[in-house]
Amino acid sequence: MEKILTVSIAAYNVAEYIRHTLDSIISKGCIDALQILVVDDGGKDDTLKIVKEYEEKYPDSVFGVHKENGGYGSVLNTSIRLAKGKYFKQLDGDDWFVTENMDKFVELLRGIDADYVITPMRMFNEVDESIVLKDYFADVAEGKYLFDEMDFKQISPMHCSTFRTEVLQKNDIKITEHCFYTDVELVNRPVPYMETVYVWHEPVYVYRVGREGQSVSKTGVRKHYKEHEKVFWNLIGIYNALPEDKTSKRQFLRRRLVKETAAQMKYFCYLDAGKGPYGELKAFGARLEKECPEILTAAMGYARFVKLMVRSKYRLYHIASRLM
Repeated sequence: MEKILTVSIAAYNVAEYIRHTLDSIISKGCIDALQILVVDDGGKDDTLKIVKEYEEKYPDSVFGVHKENGGYGSVLNTSIRLAKGKYFKQLDGDDWFVTENMDKFVELLRGIDADYVITPMRMFNEVDESIVLKDYFADVAEGKYLFDEMDFKQISPMHCSTFRTEVLQKNDIKITEHCFYTDVELVNRPVPYMETVYVWHEPVYVYRVGREGQSVSKTGVRKHYKEHEKVFWNLIGIYNALPEDKTSKRQFLRRRLVKETAAQMKYFCYLDAGKGPYGELKAFGARLEKECPEILTAAMGYARFVKLMVRSKYRLYHIASRLM
């Protein structure tokens, strides 16, 4: 049977979660249309041993892949290369899919040809076990649109994104390896090549938050803030290369870059106060003002923190770093 959807699972030491993750994807109605790639990125636990059980039960749909550690981007690159599905969707090994919507989602993908599909997600807070629905494009009617017709008032995160595999493979999309935060690259690198969008209002992805050690936690940020900045400048390069008349594509990237500008400035303030982080913050602001001033201006309008930081010539850092 033709594979409609490739699900790439980043599975680094997720033995604690991987059964739940796989069980959430597997629906007897659509399993034959799925290619599930569980990519073990040099892990040391029993993740692949557990995946082997699913391989034996679903030999035409579940595939364990072991590779040397190369980071999240390496997982994405491996899965994009191996993908045989009409569409491609990424899933973290400690997150899961909304099982009751899988059959409908696969049938939707079978019948459309849009380059990019936007769906809502659910956010599960591990601390209080609350679940919140995030439908970033709730005001857009379900259906297919030209990318240039869309008004991207919100960002579209990886959890809400599904890609036509041909767009990724034909355009040789490569994600930065040995680097955190590259889920943002996955969403934004293909933008220059995407011409159509389909909006669907049923959630597919459940994103686990509130777990210490995640890349967005303060502990994670302190370890990996330089990698976040690396990804940021990669996106600035993509944005600056887009022609001025590609208004919607520039808007799509601008929404993300404005948010990440504010995030990067805050990340510098998470570090121990000192001349090093202060100098890095000033250098970041100066480079952004030189290479893409419109993003810095937009970020000042987006976040009061950024406005105050810039207007103080970044001296506010000395206060902010003690409060965060």
